[in-house]
Amino acid sequence: MDQISALTNRRAGRSFRAVPESSGGTRPVKKQSASSAKEAIVLAQDTTAKRRGVRKAMPSHIKPMLALLSEMPNDTEKYAFEYKWDGIRAVCYWDGRQMKLESRNELDITYRWPELTKLGEIFGPTAVILDGEIVALDSKNRVSFRLLSQRMHLSSEPSAAQMRAIPIVYMIFDILYLDDRVLMPISYGDRRAVMEALKLAGENWQTPPFHTENPEAILKAAVENGLEGLVAKKLDSAYHPGRRTSDWLKIKPVNRQEFVIGGWIPVQSSANRGVGALLVGYYDRSRKLVFAGKVGTGFTERIRKKLEEQFEAIVGDTSPFDTTVQHKNVKFVEPRMVAEIEFREWTKDGKLRHPSFKGLREDKEAKLVARETPSDPTRSKH
Repeated sequence: MDQISALTNRRAGRSFRAVPESSGGTRPVKKQSASSAKEAIVLAQDTTAKRRGVRKAMPSHIKPMLALLSEMPNDTEKYAFEYKWDGIRAVCYWDGRQMKLESRNELDITYRWPELTKLGEIFGPTAVILDGEIVALDSKNRVSFRLLSQRMHLSSEPSAAQMRAIPIVYMIFDILYLDDRVLMPISYGDRRAVMEALKLAGENWQTPPFHTENPEAILKAAVENGLEGLVAKKLDSAYHPGRRTSDWLKIKPVNRQEFVIGGWIPVQSSANRGVGALLVGYYDRSRKLVFAGKVGTGFTERIRKKLEEQFEAIVGDTSPFDTTVQHKNVKFVEPRMVAEIEFREWTKDGKLRHPSFKGLREDKEAKLVARETPSDPTRSKH
């Protein structure tokens, strides 16, 4: 059984070694029927009927709601738990005629994912806005951010060969608008009920389940399948566009976050060329770029050469970091590019221990990159 099936299908989940029979609370994914959209519209109307101000024209842009890095909450009964997919965030807009996909920083990325254009056709003339994560699958049907990075930076529509080589799935985990109804003010539980009425399941999209019991077992399943972790969402929470609140918590078994690239060190070999290591950092509250360390692993030969080519366009005259960088043969760049880095821990002097490069992120602005630290959800404010 492949990773995707095991983690997103109830029957598979119950036979999957990492999710025991007692995990409970899992919602199955069902295939679409002709009446699915109509059922969901009726449910959305019933759910929002008692609320004011939710019947509005379709928004043109919605900044995705974000999750706060946290430990496992103590009051787990108040949350639903979803897998944190190792992909890129995408908000899907269908106005009844045309579909558009936007990234976390509101870039139009529709042309990069032509497999998803048929998703809008399911709704016919009914307008809808969905939120989810686009993931790439390797030859064993496992989620791979490295493969995804080969498509997420394309400047034109992928070829048929590229789409076959790197298949993708849109993991749809929220619905924000349906048939002139803004669903963001209603609770997560009610929005998920509308989602399930839609029964979205296709070759390139699906609605993964959520779990309301035994989160430690779900986290273990995430770890054993190489996923980033879990997202805990309060069952009674509204959707807060563009905000990072304690209503959504990201729980990671390993440390992983975005960093700004401020420089690089060439491969120290006359036989090869390319990037040997990256120098990365993050912005503190005073807007200074703090040096976080050198990242020298996680690269393929192709990526090493590609990064060097990209750096040629953003060569920097001086170091962008607030402190002196104690490394030889450093080439500085303008701090525009963002990299996803996995690491074991922070050292006492504020550097990354055993960091590894996972890929570039163009869906987050460099100036917004800050050091992430786990928060106590009971003390976090909206």
